[in-house]
Amino acid sequence: MEKIDITLEEINQIFQENGYHSVITDNKIELSLDIREEEVKVEVIIPEDYPFSFLQVYLKEKSSLSFEVAHMIVGNRLCLFEEASDRHDYKNYSQIAVETLQRAQVLLENSKEKGNLSEYPYEFLDLWGNNQPTKIYSMLEDYNSPTLLDSHFFETRNQDICMVVKSPHVSVKSIVNLSDNLSLVTKKYCEVAAYLPVEETTLGKPIETIQDLYQLLKYEACFPFFLNFLRTHHSPSKFNLIILGIKNEELPVKSLVALTIPSMVFPKGRVKKEKAMRGIITFNRGKRVTRLSVEDLSHVRVLTRGGEGIPGSDAKTAYVVGCGSLGSFLSKSLSDTGDFSKLILHDNQSLKSENIGRHLCGVDNMGYPKSLAVASRINANYPSIKIDTYTHSFYRELLGKDENLTKEEYNVLVIATGDENIEEQIIQFLESGKIKRPTIIAWVEPFLVAGHALILNDRIDEKTKDYIFDSAGNIKIGITSNPNQYSRAEAGCQSRFMPYSGFDMQLFTQNLVDYLINRKGLEKNGNYHYCWIGKMKEARHNEMDILPKWRHQDDRSVSIRRIDE
Repeated sequence: MEKIDITLEEINQIFQENGYHSVITDNKIELSLDIREEEVKVEVIIPEDYPFSFLQVYLKEKSSLSFEVAHMIVGNRLCLFEEASDRHDYKNYSQIAVETLQRAQVLLENSKEKGNLSEYPYEFLDLWGNNQPTKIYSMLEDYNSPTLLDSHFFETRNQDICMVVKSPHVSVKSIVNLSDNLSLVTKKYCEVAAYLPVEETTLGKPIETIQDLYQLLKYEACFPFFLNFLRTHHSPSKFNLIILGIKNEELPVKSLVALTIPSMVFPKGRVKKEKAMRGIITFNRGKRVTRLSVEDLSHVRVLTRGGEGIPGSDAKTAYVVGCGSLGSFLSKSLSDTGDFSKLILHDNQSLKSENIGRHLCGVDNMGYPKSLAVASRINANYPSIKIDTYTHSFYRELLGKDENLTKEEYNVLVIATGDENIEEQIIQFLESGKIKRPTIIAWVEPFLVAGHALILNDRIDEKTKDYIFDSAGNIKIGITSNPNQYSRAEAGCQSRFMPYSGFDMQLFTQNLVDYLINRKGLEKNGNYHYCWIGKMKEARHNEMDILPKWRHQDDRSVSIRRIDE
C-alpha cells in the first residue's frame, strides 16, 4: 500500500529540497515568495484529510500587499485547485506539493501584474462577505428590475441576527415555512431594502467605499432608483441594506451580494433633486460599506443549481387533494420538475407515527396537519414555491359547503385520496363541467403491485365511463381481483391499512410525473389510463390473485392506454 501518513516535516523537507526557505512554526510551514521584487509571506497547512486533499496556502499578511488577489477562498486562503473536481494524486504527493507552491507563485505574479483582473468577476463571491457572521436569505422573484424589498429581521436560537429579504409578492406562508425550517425563533422588525441589477458594468475590484459603489452603478439603468432609495429610505438608525445582482456569464441568473450603507451626512431639509444626491455621495464617498454574503433561495436560483432548470413565465399551479403517502410524493415530484410555482394542498388528517415510514414527512412533523407538513417539507427544498393549504374535509367541497375547488385558479387537479366516493364525484364534476381539466386521479394497489392514474384531459364521454366503471357504477380498474383481501389491521378500531413501501411509492410517483410533465402527458388530447407495474414477479411468487391480462407484465413496466376511443 502507498504511504499516506505524511508529516509536516516531510512536506517541509520537500520544499527545502526544491529551493524554498521554509520553516515550521505552530504546526504550519512558513515561507516567503518573491513576487516581482515584493516579498509575500505565506503559510502552508496540512488539512485533516491529507493526502486525499490538497495542501492549503494562506496569505500571512494580506493587508500589507500592494495589489489585490482575485482567486481566494475564505480566510485569506489562495484558490489554487478546483477542489470539487480536481483529484489530489496522493501517490505523487511530493510533486503535487511543489506544484501547489508553483501555482501560488503564478497566481500572485498575475495578480500583481493585474493579469487576472478579468477573472475577478468570477471570483468575487468568495471574497465578498467571508468574515461577516450576519446571515441574509434572499427570496427574490425578478432579477432584471430594480425593486424595493421587504427585509425581515429574525433572531436565531443562538441569539444571532439574520435577515430574510423578499420580493413584495412572495407569500407570508413562504416566510413562515422558511423561518420554521431555519429555526428562526423570533421576528424582530422589518425594514425596506433595495435590489439593484448590474447589467453593464463589470465588477473589477472589491467594493470598499461609497465611492466604489457609485463607480459601479453610475452608468447603470438602476442608478436613479439607487439615488432615490438613499434619498427616501436612508437613516442612521437603519440597516440600509442593498442587494446587488451581478451578471454571471455562465449562468442565466445573477449572483447576489449585499452591502450596507453607513450613516451618511445629509444637509438639513429635504433633498429633492438627483444632482443634490450626487453631491451628497461625493461628500460621503470615503465612508466604508459593510459587505455581506447572501444565500439565494429564489425558485430560479434553486432550480438552476439543483433542478430541471429555470421555470418558464407560464409556471403552473397544481391543486393536490390528499397529502398521504401518494399525495405527498406526487407533490414533491411535481415541485422537482420546476414547472410549478404554486401548489394548493388539501387534506384534513394529521401525520401519525404509522404514516412516516412511507411518507414524505417524518417524525418532526407528527401531529401536524398533513397539508401543512408537506408544505413545510417542500418549502425546505424550494423556499419560494407558494403553497396554500386547506385542512377541512374535502367532502365539504363536493357538497358545496366550501368552494375552493371551483374558485381557485389552477392548471391541473390531482386526486390522491384513494377514496372511491371522491373519485366518482370528481368524474361527475368533470362530466358536468363544474371543474377543470386536466385532472389526474391516482391510486395504488396492495404491496404496490401496481399504481394507477386516470389522466383526464378531455370531456368524459361514454367510452371513458365504460372503461372506468362497472355496471353498478363503481370503479373497476385494477390488476388484482379483490384488493381488499390484502389489507391489514393493527389492534383497535380504524386501523386497517393497505401495505406498500415508501420506496415503491417514490418509484411510481416519479415515473408518473415524468410522463405527465417531461413526456407531455398533460398536453395530449384524450383521456388515458396510466398503469405502472411494481413487484409483479413477487406477486406471482406469493400467488396473489392477479387478473390474467396483467399476470405476465414485467416488474417496473408501464402501460398507457387511451380510454376515450
